[in-house]
Amino acid sequence: MEVIIQSLFDGALMGCIYALIALGLSLIFGVMNVVNFAHGNFVMLSMYFSFWVASLWGIDAVLTPLITFPLLFIIGMLVYYGIIDRTLKEHYTIQIAVTVGLMTFLGAITQLAWQSRPRALSYSFIQGSIQFGGYTIALSRLISAVISLIIIIGISFFLSKTWPGRAIRATSDDSDAASLMGVDFRKTYALAFGLGSSLTAISGGLLMTFQQVDPTMGLRFGLLSWCILALAGLGSIPGLLISGLIIGIGESLAMSFLGSQS
Repeated sequence: MEVIIQSLFDGALMGCIYALIALGLSLIFGVMNVVNFAHGNFVMLSMYFSFWVASLWGIDAVLTPLITFPLLFIIGMLVYYGIIDRTLKEHYTIQIAVTVGLMTFLGAITQLAWQSRPRALSYSFIQGSIQFGGYTIALSRLISAVISLIIIIGISFFLSKTWPGRAIRATSDDSDAASLMGVDFRKTYALAFGLGSSLTAISGGLLMTFQQVDPTMGLRFGLLSWCILALAGLGSIPGLLISGLIIGIGESLAMSFLGSQS
């Protein structure tokens, strides 16, 4: 019983981070209807950027999104205008081929820059653990989960209370009607793709406080994101959070009882 409860704690904390990862994918797919298979590799790239910034400038991993967030936003915008925008009127198979190619390209670039061996940071000021009712909770995962929840709530507020956020929602519902209301849907698409990409910077920095990164992790995060999005449905941020918790807890229970190599 103790193992099950411990797994529930660990899985719920990871589920919050997974929900944040899937939120970026939900913005891109929900607004643009683009099947972005490269989203998981953006998470991996963000983790490498966090490792690079932390190692080069001695910044704690949890603070690296202050630098990597605008960097990933710029990269996302460049990818949109350079690649994605050209495929919006094409058949969906073209979009799939392009994003799969982008996924492969990002994987190759990270492997070229940082080689194949796993990279990890030796220290974070949120490391350690706390005891709660006889159970151990990793402080890094707890704080990462809290930050993820804050960001998710902040994005929900942004989408519902600000003009750019309402433009994103309107474009998601009906881009033609939004255009008649004065919304430049192409700029809104670019904003959605940039924001969806830059959210991976936050999750990447949080993940680097307690785990390592290697060039194969992008596929895992991509599959997890799509599973969460499929379970939650489009347009439901609470649904993403619940789905993230389900996936996180299921993963934790499986690792506890079946082992990480099963």
